[in-house]
Amino acid sequence: MAYSDFERALLATYFSVVDGPEHADIYLVRNLPAEVAATLNGVYSRSSKSMRDQFLDRLRQGLQAQGKTLETLAIPAAPVDALSSVMADKSGQFLKTYAIDHGHNSLREGSVVHLAIERVSQLVTRFIQRERRCSFEESSTRYIPFTAEMHWRDPDVLAAGGDVAADYEAVLQRTFALYTTATERLLAHLQRLRPLQPGEKEAPWLRTLKAEAFDAARYLLTPAIFTKWGMVADARTLGDVITELRSHQLAEFRLVGERMQQQAETVLPTLLKHSKPNAFAQSLQRLLPQLVHELGCDRVPVVRGPSSGHTTLLAFDRDLDDRLLASLLYEHSPQPFAALLQHVKTLTDGQRQDLLQRTMAARGPHDAWPAALEGGLPFEFETVLDFGAYRDIGRHRKGFQQQQTLTTVHGFAVPPLMQEAGLGGEYEAVLADTAERQQRLAARFPHAAGYVTPFAFLQRVRISFDPRQTAYFIELRSGPEGHFSYRKVALDMLARVREVTPLFAQWIRAKEGTAFLGRLDSEMTADERRQRRMQAAGDA
Repeated sequence: MAYSDFERALLATYFSVVDGPEHADIYLVRNLPAEVAATLNGVYSRSSKSMRDQFLDRLRQGLQAQGKTLETLAIPAAPVDALSSVMADKSGQFLKTYAIDHGHNSLREGSVVHLAIERVSQLVTRFIQRERRCSFEESSTRYIPFTAEMHWRDPDVLAAGGDVAADYEAVLQRTFALYTTATERLLAHLQRLRPLQPGEKEAPWLRTLKAEAFDAARYLLTPAIFTKWGMVADARTLGDVITELRSHQLAEFRLVGERMQQQAETVLPTLLKHSKPNAFAQSLQRLLPQLVHELGCDRVPVVRGPSSGHTTLLAFDRDLDDRLLASLLYEHSPQPFAALLQHVKTLTDGQRQDLLQRTMAARGPHDAWPAALEGGLPFEFETVLDFGAYRDIGRHRKGFQQQQTLTTVHGFAVPPLMQEAGLGGEYEAVLADTAERQQRLAARFPHAAGYVTPFAFLQRVRISFDPRQTAYFIELRSGPEGHFSYRKVALDMLARVREVTPLFAQWIRAKEGTAFLGRLDSEMTADERRQRRMQAAGDA
């Protein structure tokens, strides 16, 4: 976007980069009130615009409501830093000595930065967002359409040329062409299937239908597609992320890590000094695939065509019901945990039921489970699910998750809406061709092949959640407004939990059954809720 001189000066006050590159546009968000910065992070979800453009748009709207224009705004002077010149050497030496040389990493947790990370691939995004100590807000594939120029071409694959480069490009072209066609045809099908009803508002009705269409069409997107997101992290965590990125085998990952470091070092000149490529991490990337091959663990039957996912319970706490009841009592009793556990074991089923019923009776619709219900061994699941669904599940960072290298060998999911709209044949043909091309590419470039593994393809993931997080995940992700694929994972998890801990499971408020246009009710009232919030803010 071309900015006026006034806009450029205004943006430079609040963002460290005004004109970013076409790929990996990374910049600091600075000098903004905390609530404004948080709002700008949040609007990434439903907007295709950068944070800078969102900032200008919202500022204009606020000024117009006051009868003013953007140009009437006085650009604030840059904040005066009166401390660095007199404290930098001393504080820098202190941090070097204690935070870096002596390993006192807790000191690095006191400095927090807010980064905007735009026009990077879904592949590097998923890698970074595994980090459990950060806060992220990302653009949604449910509300934002994508364009063909928003794809990353791996430079090593391009340099190799020949068939591998041709396969890479063919996947991007074919899958995205059908994505574009499918979004239009799916929306038209839904409009015929569920027309606007008398008395309904057109805007929320159309938003709901578009979201449903995008939920199915996004299965054709690849991890090469660009996305954007905000990231809030302390210096210690950011340093760890940068080291991981700069140690990676993929060129984009290293580039993103370098640019994150360049921006963050403008405000953290000392705390990121040791965020460099790590030889140990690099050696593991070479060694572990070699060990897998030596042990003969690198082969699996190839599924060609459509397939369906499933969820297995690998491990659980066989004394979970007793342990959770004892955990509830522990903080309010002087007895050892073993004594409480033994006492609970003497209770009848009815007494256990009564204890938990009384504990949960006052729980409201938005109340979290008691923290004591983390006090049992975790549930360990293995699920085979499409990568599109895992993008959402992976955001549940309170737990342990492992995702295997992206592959096409497990087959692909077919959204029911694709079949219903008459797109099933085209969809399956494009993905079958994609699977062959991806597997040829993976033979030479196993990591870069992830860029051309569409969201539809099934992946194997291991998930370990404590009991409280398990309940939270099931309650949240089984909601009718959620994506059909991760709803299935949540309900499959519930079924496994019910089989082994029925007392605990009965207090999980899952939303079972099928859901068609599950977001319609919430979208129909969203505008009214938004208007009430704006009115309340205006009154305040």
